[in-house]
Amino acid sequence: MVFSTLFPLFGSWFPNMYVRAAIVFIITTAIIRFFLTIVEKVGRAVTARTKTDLDDVIFEKVHGPFTIIASLIALLLAARELSIVGGAQDVVANITFSLVILLIAYVVIVVFQLMLGRGWAKFIFNTKNKPDETILNMVNNFIKIIAFVGAFLYILVVWGVVLGPFLAGLGIAGLAVALALQPMLANMFSGIFLALGRAIRVGDIILADGIKGTVYKIGLRTTSIKTFSNEIVVIPNSKLADSTIQNFNQPNEKIRADISFGVEYGTDPEFVKKITIEEISQIDLLDLKEDVNVLFLEMGDNSLNFKTTFWVKKLADKWPAHQEAMTRIYRRLYKENIGIPFPQRTVWLRDEGKASAPDPVDKKFAKTNKKLFREFGRESEKEKPKSKEHNKMV
Repeated sequence: MVFSTLFPLFGSWFPNMYVRAAIVFIITTAIIRFFLTIVEKVGRAVTARTKTDLDDVIFEKVHGPFTIIASLIALLLAARELSIVGGAQDVVANITFSLVILLIAYVVIVVFQLMLGRGWAKFIFNTKNKPDETILNMVNNFIKIIAFVGAFLYILVVWGVVLGPFLAGLGIAGLAVALALQPMLANMFSGIFLALGRAIRVGDIILADGIKGTVYKIGLRTTSIKTFSNEIVVIPNSKLADSTIQNFNQPNEKIRADISFGVEYGTDPEFVKKITIEEISQIDLLDLKEDVNVLFLEMGDNSLNFKTTFWVKKLADKWPAHQEAMTRIYRRLYKENIGIPFPQRTVWLRDEGKASAPDPVDKKFAKTNKKLFREFGRESEKEKPKSKEHNKMV
């Protein structure tokens, strides 16, 4: 009965406690709203002189929560005018005060997130290598946890809970919980290390644990990967941190494309290199800072085998450029009348009357058919014939 205590005549004027509670609620709401309006006008007048609009955004965001807080405070004072038996009045007051604490925690989170977001935007603007927002999201989540944990502990104090024994018991129970939640904690720390180490970022195309796709989200516990089939695969951060990660976007988006092909025997290799470079150099998606290379790999069973490599500026251009290069090479080889052979066998028909199969005891093999050459096809020193000078010395 705050008003009845401050104003003794208030109780005699309005003997009905419900009427008094309604009057207190209306008067308190009006006073608090009047005070908030003055603060808002003065604040906006001051912030109008600043260069940034951050303060204006903060005013817009906290206006609604502060209006609700004002109503709750008025409700709390109005409840004091009610004579409710059985301690129900204290319960109502505690519930109302708990809601006020939660709203204040929400306001703190909103203000910090706006300040961090604006500072992060300024940092990105002044940084050449644009970082992703993974670290910012983790910091925002950490602020939420701290604010709500602090609000929860303060609410416990409001309800009369002594925090000393509670925290001691919580510490013992927390040890057991920590052991039970060890995998979850490992995932949380792994997620923090992945974000700080910048091994992967949101938007990167990676191959990890046999899964290839775009990093969709990095959370405190799991990382979501969007595959090229438009499916979301969720991987625990600890498993992702322990796996080998192939990142196609780092250290930059430039990537190489390879094409292997073969031509028929009798074709000049240097001519093939020349026309291949001419065709690939006409591709618009090509990274002109890098050379186009054509390698003569081998003389295969059926063809002369080549491999060409060229670079594109980003991963999205790799397959379009690859397909255009394949088409250009094929058309140019056809235009130059150069065949692309397929696996084949040449069959020679022999006339046994004119040709005979080789015989290992033939006279032309007489110098070698009784020797063993152990030195990779070369005669060893013991097997070499002795020179005349050596025989004279002996």
